[in-house]
This record gives sequence, C-alpha cells and structure tokens, in this order.
Amino acid sequence: MKKNTLTYLLIAGIVIGLIVLGNFFIKPNYNSKNENPYSLKIDSIGQIAAVDFCDVSYSKIDISLNKAIAIAVDKNNNTYISGDNKIIILSKNGTKTDEFATEITATALIVGDNILCAAFKNKVELFTLEGKPIKNWSDLSEKAYITSLAVIADQIFVSDAESALVYKYSMDGKLLQTIGSKADKNEMNSFILPSYYFDVAIAHDNSLWVANTGRHKLVNFDNKGKMLSFWGDTSSGVEGFCGCCNPSHFAIMSDGSFITSEKGIVRVKKYNSAGVFECALAGQEYFTENATGLDIAINTNDEILVLEPDASTLHIFKINN
Repeated sequence: MKKNTLTYLLIAGIVIGLIVLGNFFIKPNYNSKNENPYSLKIDSIGQIAAVDFCDVSYSKIDISLNKAIAIAVDKNNNTYISGDNKIIILSKNGTKTDEFATEITATALIVGDNILCAAFKNKVELFTLEGKPIKNWSDLSEKAYITSLAVIADQIFVSDAESALVYKYSMDGKLLQTIGSKADKNEMNSFILPSYYFDVAIAHDNSLWVANTGRHKLVNFDNKGKMLSFWGDTSSGVEGFCGCCNPSHFAIMSDGSFITSEKGIVRVKKYNSAGVFECALAGQEYFTENATGLDIAINTNDEILVLEPDASTLHIFKINN
C-alpha cells in the first residue's frame, strides 16, 4: 500500500513539475499593459493610409433634430432632411428656411422636377418643394419598408428592403415594373439584404444603380430592368466593402463617379465611373462611434453631403481638384 502511495506521489510530482516547466517555457510574455497576446488585434482594420485620402475641404452643420434619417437636394441646392416626424429645409448656405410636419418620419427622400418625393415605410407621398401635399399613393404591402427613392423624368424607383425588390412607378402611383429576381439566388440581380440598407440612384445616362449590400456590389440596370453590369470587391481593405451589408448608401457625382458610405467600418469613399477606388473622403474620425446609416446627397456644385443620423449632423465634403 505504501509502495502504491509512493508511486502515485511520484507521478503527481512529475505532472506538477511538467506543468511548472511548461508554464515557465511556453507561457506568453505579457507587456507592461498586461495585454493578452492571444487576443485578436483588429485596431488596424479599417484604418486608412494618408496616401489613400482625397484632398477635401470639410465643414459640418448641426441639425435641429433628435435623429435625422434621410437627405435630398434640389437643383437650387436647397437641402431636405427628414426626422422627428417632419421635414426641414436648409438653404444652399445651410441655414434653416422652413419645415413641415409629417405623420411619421420619412424613411427616404428624393427631389424630382419641382416635386419632393418622400417614403413613409410602406407608402410614397408627393409634395411641392414648399411641403404642400400633392398626391398620396396607395400603400405597398403592409410589411414593405422603403429605404431609398430615385427619380427619372416621370418615373420613380422605389426600393423595398422587405421584399428585396425595386419597383418602378409612374408619378401617379401606377406600378410599371419590378426589378430583381427571386428565381436564382446566385444571380447578381437577386438582392441579398441582411439588414434594411438598400439604396438606389440614377446615373447621368439614365440607368439605374442598386446596392446589393449582402454581396458588396453595386448593380447597373437599364430603364427596362435589364442588368448591364456590376462592380465591388469584398475586402476590409480601403478599396473594398465588408461586413454584413455594404455599401450602406451611395450617390453619383456629375462626372459619373460614385461616393459610398459604409457601416461597421465607417468610411466614405470615392470610386470612378468604372468602380475603381480613387480615394477616401473620411474614416471613423469624422463620425461618432458606431455611426450607421450615413445617407448621401450631392448638390450641383459636387459638394458631398453626408447625413449622420444619430448625431443629427450634416457633414459637407468638397474634393479639391
């Protein structure tokens, strides 16, 4: 019995000795900040090198809203911003000139030919530029959630993030066409939307661009809904898009280049008309932590207006040529 006890004690001593030696020789060294060397270092992800920034002029305006949601500009560079169950109007100098109440907060805005189009979750209403009601369309489905609008001539494109489809309507509310496919999930015109970010815009050739956010792509369609092309790379590098659903918003400049915004890794970037990355306008340092939903509008002076919802701040960028 004593022999067995001694054997057990000897084995236990050997095991303890190996643990001590292993701890001494293999355990990681901690620096003076007591950082865990096994932790995932992600601080560098999303950082933008100085060489990748555009040369920009920058200013910002604090908006008198608790939370701003959507932005649009007209041909005279007046700015329309929705939030707090109203739409406010800013002059081209950034001063508030007017506001009007809405039943709920508009989820998307766009300005057509002297008409302000506003989406209210599952319906679209048309106003004069002064805010007087013109027409109220019949609701989309009860579950519809409109996230973006685009206008060309007498047609309005409506993106419904719930159905993951884009609808083309006449100005009087008649449905003309549905864009997007449910038949083949592998096709680029099958929109994958992990969350309610689903932007649309009209290019200067009158074609339609749609953000296929789950695929990290912008997809181009002609006016009849035929897919023409697409671009976008999945990457955390500055030239690409990553996360669940990016680019969250985009707009098109007068030369056909694209301005995009992202959530998660918060960035605003410029791509040329072929979708090639050119430079970054802003990184996280311009915005509050965890900023999302950075809606974008571009005025006739090619000033880039970036609306930060939770901070109710309008960031204004001008690329210096």
